[in-house]
Amino acid sequence: MVWLFFLPITYAIPLYWLEKTYFNNCYEESKAELIVILGAGLTSSSTMQQPNLNLMLLERVRFGAFLQRETSLPILVTGAGSHSKVTEAELMKKVLEEEFCASVKYVEDRSNSTLENAKFTAEILREHNIKTIFLVSNSWHLKRASFIFEKYAREVNVIPIADFAYASKSFNFDKSDFVPSLATPYYQRRFYLELFRLAWQKLTL
Repeated sequence: MVWLFFLPITYAIPLYWLEKTYFNNCYEESKAELIVILGAGLTSSSTMQQPNLNLMLLERVRFGAFLQRETSLPILVTGAGSHSKVTEAELMKKVLEEEFCASVKYVEDRSNSTLENAKFTAEILREHNIKTIFLVSNSWHLKRASFIFEKYAREVNVIPIADFAYASKSFNFDKSDFVPSLATPYYQRRFYLELFRLAWQKLTL
C-alpha cells in the first residue's frame, strides 16, 4: 500500500486533466492587447539575502518576457505577496525589466490570491478598455485561473497560455510512472489541492 502511494501515476491523471486544454497554445494570430502574468509567491531562501521569485513564478515571468518579445504587447503583473519590503508585483516588474529586458506597463500589487488577481486586474482592464488578454500562468493552474478571470472580467476575452505542459500530450503511461518517487507526495498535494480549489470556486463563484 505504501508503494502505491509513492507512484507518480497517482497524480498523472489529475495533472493531465488540468493541462490537456492548453497543450496547443498558439499566440501568433491572436488579437490580444495585453499580457497578464499572475503572481505565484516569493521566497526568502535566496543567496542574494532578499526576497526572490519562487520557481513557479520564475517560469511565468520568463514566458511573459518571451511573449512580449514575440508580440510587442504591454505587460501587467499582479500579486502582493507577504514580504513587507517589496510586493510580489514590484519584484516581478524589477526582474522582467532588469533581467529579461522586458517592460511592464501596469502593476497590480493588492492581490493575495488568484481570485484577487482577477478581481483587481479586471478593474485595470475596464479602466483602459482592454478586451482581450493573454493570461500567463503554469499550465496546471490555467483551468482555474481562466475560470475565475472569466467570472470577474466577463467582457474580456481571456486566452490562457503557458510555457509548457508537465503531462504527456497523449497520456501514454511510462515505466517511470510506476517507479516510487519521494517527490510524489509533493505533486499529489499540489495537483489534488488545485482540483479541490477549482471545484470549490465553481460552486461558489
